[in-house]
Amino acid sequence: MHLLGESLPLQKKGFRFKIPKSAGLVLGLVLMYLFVSIGLPFLSQLAGFTEEHQVIIEEDIHAGEWFYIFVEQIKEIEPRVTHTLQYTPGMAKPDK
Repeated sequence: MHLLGESLPLQKKGFRFKIPKSAGLVLGLVLMYLFVSIGLPFLSQLAGFTEEHQVIIEEDIHAGEWFYIFVEQIKEIEPRVTHTLQYTPGMAKPDK
């Protein structure tokens, strides 16, 4: 078996134009902006989300409010749960 003292040069075939990294970054950001500002609204309208959003607005549905209702309920319930866990038989007593 023969060992080479240095590696063989690789022959690259095909497209050899290199884009500088900064130009690639700028090009990528521009393409992302175009996709977000033009592509996504078009796809949203094509999929029918616009009509569904309008129905939600007309029906006055506030889905996010449920989260805040439950947060308020938990604020009232939490001391009761903590008290129950502290005085349940078999549970560790808090140090005083």
